[in-house]
Formats: sequence, C-alpha cells, structure tokens
Amino acid sequence: MHYQLVKILMTIATRIFYRKIHFLNSDRIPENGPAILIANHPGSLMDAALLGLLLKRPIHFFARGDIFKSSLISTILRALHMHPVHHHLDGRSSLAANDQSFETAIQLLKNGELVLFFPEGFSHIEHYLLPFKKGSFRLAFQTMEKAGLESLPILPIGFHYSHPTSVFSTVWIMAGEKIETAAYYFNNEDKPAQAIRKLCDAAYQAISAITIQVDKPRADLLFTILEVMRTEPAYQSMDTYKQWQCEKNISIALNNYSENQLFPVKAYQTELKVSHLKEEWMVAAEKPSPNRWLHLLNWLLATPGFLIHGIPLLIAKWIADNKVKRIDFYAWILVAAGALIDLAWHFLLFILIGSIMSYRFALLFLVVSLIAGRISLKISPAIIQANRIAKGKKIPASTVQLMRVNRSKIRNELRAYLS
Repeated sequence: MHYQLVKILMTIATRIFYRKIHFLNSDRIPENGPAILIANHPGSLMDAALLGLLLKRPIHFFARGDIFKSSLISTILRALHMHPVHHHLDGRSSLAANDQSFETAIQLLKNGELVLFFPEGFSHIEHYLLPFKKGSFRLAFQTMEKAGLESLPILPIGFHYSHPTSVFSTVWIMAGEKIETAAYYFNNEDKPAQAIRKLCDAAYQAISAITIQVDKPRADLLFTILEVMRTEPAYQSMDTYKQWQCEKNISIALNNYSENQLFPVKAYQTELKVSHLKEEWMVAAEKPSPNRWLHLLNWLLATPGFLIHGIPLLIAKWIADNKVKRIDFYAWILVAAGALIDLAWHFLLFILIGSIMSYRFALLFLVVSLIAGRISLKISPAIIQANRIAKGKKIPASTVQLMRVNRSKIRNELRAYLS
C-alpha cells in the first residue's frame, strides 16, 4: 500500500521536474517471472525511483547501506522496496549484513520478483563507467542453485540525464538485450570464479553499449559537446531514439578525437568557466527578446500557481541547495522533498480552510490549486526562457563574439552527426 501511494506521488513530482522521460525498448522487461536488472548509476536514488515509476510490476532495489543509517529513513526506504547493500570496506559487521541482504534478494527472485542492482557500487554524474563489482552476478548463480532455475535473465538498463540538476531536463532510459546466466554457469560449472568474471565482463559490455559514456579524462568535454548539440534545430527535430543514437555516436567518436579536434571544446569550456557563464545563456543571447506584453501575461497567468505551490517548492530547493553535499543526490532530494512538503502544505491548508470556512470550500480550493499549478507548469518554460534571454543580453558583445568562434567550430564538427 505504501509503495503504491508513494509511486503515485513521485510519478506526479518527476513528471513536473523532468520535461521528458523516455523509456526505450521497455518491452524487453519481462511481464512476469524472476529477473535481475543491472544499471549504470548516474542519478543516485533517482535511478531506482524512475525505473520503479515506469514499470507496471513492482521492483526491489538494492542501494548503498550507509543511506539506511537513520531509522526513520530506513523505514521509509524499506517501504519503497529498497534494501541495503554494504561495501566490504565498512568492516566485518557489514559482511554479515550483506549476507542477509543477499538472502533477501535470493528469496525475492525465488518468488518471481524483479530485483535491481547497480554493479558500479557508487553513483556519479560523470559520463563514464566504473569497474563492476561481482556481487550481483555471484548472486545470480546462487539463486539458480537454490531455486533450481535452469537460467535467470539479467536485463541491462542504461540511464542518461541531459543535466543532473536542472528542472525541465530530459532523461533517456534504455533497456538492453537480456543476458542468460545459464550459458555462463553451465559452461564454467567447475570454475565458478571464472564464470562470475565472464558474466561480469559480459554485463559491463552490455551496459557500455546502451549508455552515453567515454573514457574518464574526456567525460567533462562530452557534457559540453552534448549541451551545444541539443540547441541545434536539426537535433531538436529528431525523434527520441535518433537523439539518443546521435549522442551515443558522438560519445564513441570522442574517444578517438585528436587534440586539434578537442581544442575548441576545451577552449569554449574554459571561456564559460572564466566568464561565469552557461551554455544556455550563450544560446539565449542570440535570440530576440520576448514580447513584453506576452511576458507580462505569462507572469499574470502563472502567479496564482506560484503563490500556492511556491512556499513548499522554495523550502525544498533550500534543502537541496544547502543540505545536499553530492550533486548526484540533488535531483532526488529536490523532487522528493518538494513532493512531500507540497503534500503536507496542502493538507494543512485544507484543514485550515475547512475549519475557518467549510470543507466544501476547502475541496474547491484543492481543485483550484491543481488547475493553477497545471497552468504555472505549462507557462514556466516560457518564463524561464525569457529570463535566460535577459541574462544572455547582459553578456558583453565582445565576449559573445569571442566565444562564438569556438562554439561555431564545435557546431561545425557536430553537423556530421546531425545530417
């Protein structure tokens, strides 16, 4: 019951935060029967949350044990089908706890459930993969043995966020071809360590094929290139899969770029940092100023929703800005806190209005709040874009002209992928 209620609440919250959520090849996820899902881990708890929201069947997640230290948080996470996995560096006590977690996972799989693991072991926003840990693959073989299964499918999942923290950003989730454990188990039955290693290597290659990633030293450059590319009209006119494929092709090519090809990217990236500017402002600087009266009308239409929902959302943003120490946790904390605080805020207003006036009027307020919030959500992108243009127009013309040189070189390089 808790799982379904939170799923509804978080579905609304994530659909507000993200402009688009694309789940590619979702039909590869089995509708029934046991399976292990493995995924890259760029978004901390948001990765597991999004997958849980998008899948029709329940899913169980295994996440880092240190986030379960608080008894209150542990209770909430367990209600959401989350279970702890501890790192072996945490000491002897973590080994016993891990044995219990493994037994929980095996029992879930024996019962025909979906179980999700992040074999990188740690979340990080950068566009590269960490080496995989072998625990989930060892568990796959143990489950086959204890449950008497002929095989146990492993489904690779790739997460790709257009930006780790920005509201109205985009998420691509790609499901890969399933890996059957039987081929690795029975062909190496007398060499279990070798079987686990081969299965781990196959899983790493499968995740590599469905994620946008490069060699670690070039990950930051890829982020800049992709930001520039997403502003191109040719890219924006592509369908969802072609956009993902385009970004994948660029990530593959970037590993083979020469230093001459990388120079304009590095130079542009440095210019942005030195000038304390953002790519979105550079794009906005070249756009015409919005109609003043239309901008004013947008504000008038959006204001009721901002007034009703603004306080809880500002509190949630303050929590995310001031309490989150790692950027990969930012979006999850902002979305989760915003959803819970907004729900509590409306409950208090409902009780207050109902007590002072009538509960019929309180119900009417909730309806008005939903409509006003919907209008604000629709208009917000236009207001944000107008603010970006205003910031872009403040950039000195000489700075824009200087930075346009390297940006144009990047755009010329990208045209081969956009044609």
